[in-house]
Amino acid sequence: MLTISKPLSSGQAQSYHRKEFANAQDNYYTQGSEVQGRWHGRLAERWGLKAEVSSGHFARLSEGQHPLTGEQLIHRRAAHEYVNQHGETIRAMEHRAGWDATFSAPKTVSLTALVGGDERVRQAHREAVAVSLDELERFVQSRIGGNHPAETTGNWIAAKFEHDSSRPVNGYAAPQLHTHVVFFNLTERENGEARALQPRELYRSQSYGTAIYRAELALRLKQLGYEIEPSANGAPEIKGYTAEYIEASSPRRQQIKLHLEEEGLSGAEAAEIAAHRTRDAKLDITREEMQQRHQEMARQYGNQAERLVRQAWEHALEMDAPGHEPTQRAAGQAVRYAVEKNFEREAVSDERGLLRDALKRAMGEASLGEIRQELDREIVEGELIRVERQAGAPSQAFTTDEMIVLERDNVRLMRAGQDQHPALVPFETRRLLETQHGHLNQGQREAVQEILGNRDQVYALEGVAGAGKTTSLAAIRDAAERERYKVQGFAPTSRAAHKLEEAGIEAMTLQRYLARGEQASDGKKQPVHY
Repeated sequence: MLTISKPLSSGQAQSYHRKEFANAQDNYYTQGSEVQGRWHGRLAERWGLKAEVSSGHFARLSEGQHPLTGEQLIHRRAAHEYVNQHGETIRAMEHRAGWDATFSAPKTVSLTALVGGDERVRQAHREAVAVSLDELERFVQSRIGGNHPAETTGNWIAAKFEHDSSRPVNGYAAPQLHTHVVFFNLTERENGEARALQPRELYRSQSYGTAIYRAELALRLKQLGYEIEPSANGAPEIKGYTAEYIEASSPRRQQIKLHLEEEGLSGAEAAEIAAHRTRDAKLDITREEMQQRHQEMARQYGNQAERLVRQAWEHALEMDAPGHEPTQRAAGQAVRYAVEKNFEREAVSDERGLLRDALKRAMGEASLGEIRQELDREIVEGELIRVERQAGAPSQAFTTDEMIVLERDNVRLMRAGQDQHPALVPFETRRLLETQHGHLNQGQREAVQEILGNRDQVYALEGVAGAGKTTSLAAIRDAAERERYKVQGFAPTSRAAHKLEEAGIEAMTLQRYLARGEQASDGKKQPVHY
C-alpha cells in the first residue's frame, strides 16, 4: 500500500537520507553499505539526473535549490512562531523539503521475493511502484499564492530508495520489501518558473495510488505463475502461506498492534505515531546472520516460500500466452462495476475514484492502461459525461444521464418548496435558544437562526471540517424538539450516521430506513430530516 508522510523539514530530510533512506545497515538483502537511490520524475529527466542519488543533489533539493547549480529555486522560510485565532501558540516549521511516500509490499510478496529468493517478484514490485508514481505525477500541483487556486503542473522530482527489512523487534528484523519515495517540494509551471508544491491532491490520491500499485503487482505476479488472493484490506497476497508463518514473520505489525491496544487508540495516524514510539534500536548483526535466522524460521514452517517459488516456475511454463479478450472483458466488467458503485451516492465522480474501484475489482486481471481504455470507451459511447472542470482541479469529473435527471428533479423540488412553509420554530423559541446555547460562536449562531427561521421545504447546512456543524445541529435539534418535532437523521454511511448521533439525533443509514418501509405515525409533528 501507499502512505504519504507529513512534510519533512530540510533538516529532517537530510538526516533521514543519511540515517534511514540510504543507510543499508538494516537491509539484509542489499549489498554494500548504502542503498543506491534512483531518480524519478519529469524534472529529473529534464535536468539529466539518471544516475544514482547523491547526497549532494539530495541536500540541495531539500533546501529548495537546483540540484546541479545550487541556484535557490524556492524561497526558504525560517522557522517562526505565531498565535492563531484560538490564542494558541503555533510553531511553523522551517522550509518544507518534501514528503516520504512509502510503497509497502504485502507480507507474502516480501517472503517470496526475499526468503524464497525470486528476484522476479522484487522486480514486479519495482515496476508496480513506477507505474503508480508515473500516474500520481499527473496530479502534481504548484502553489500560486494569494486567493489563486493551485495550478496543475504534472511534474516533480523524486528519489526512490528500496528497502528489504522491517524495524527489528526483540533482535529480529523480518523480511519486508518496501520503497521510500521522497518527492521534493518543487515543481515547474509551464513557463519554466519554479514553484513550491501543493500536496493536497497527492494526499487525496493515496488510495488511488495504492490501487494502482496493488493491481499492477497482482497482474505481474499472476504472469509469473503465482496464485493471488486478496487479503482483508484488499492487498494481493500470494496464495499458499499458512497464517502461522505469516504472523511469525510479522513481529513489527504485532508490536504496533499491541501498543495501540494498550493505549486504546486506533486509526492510521495513531498507528504512525505508535510506529515511531515502539522502534527498537538498530542491530549489530551481519546480513548473513540475519538471513540465516530468516531461513531457520522458514524451515520451522516447512520452507513455504521455497515451495511456492518452485511451483510458480512450473506453472509459468504451463501457462498459455495471455490473450487480450479475457483481459478486455475483465476491464470492461470492472469499469461498469466502478460506475455503478460511485454513482450510488454521488451525482459527480472524480476519475480517480472510478479508476481506483475498477482496479480493485479487476485486481490481477487488467492493467491501469487497459482499465483507462475501457473508461475512455464509456466516455466516447456517452455512458459517462464530462463535467466542466473546476478551477484548480487536477483531474476530470464525470456524471451520467441518470444523475442529471435526478439532480434536475431535486432542483425542481427545492424550488417548488421555497418560501411555502411556516418557520420551523417561532421567534420566542429562537430567542430562548440564543441564551441557552451561549457557547455557539457568531457563525454558528447565524447558521442556526437562519435554519430555524427558514420557510423553505429543503435547506442545507454546509461547512468545512472543524467548523462546528455537529454543535450547530445539536442546537437545531434542541429547538425542534421543544416544538414537539421528532428529529430523525439519515445518512449514506454508518460513519456519517454516527456523526449525527453526536448531535443527539437519532440516526440510521438511508438504506436501512428504506428497508424498514413506512412506519405508522405516532401523533407527533412530521419529522425534521437531516
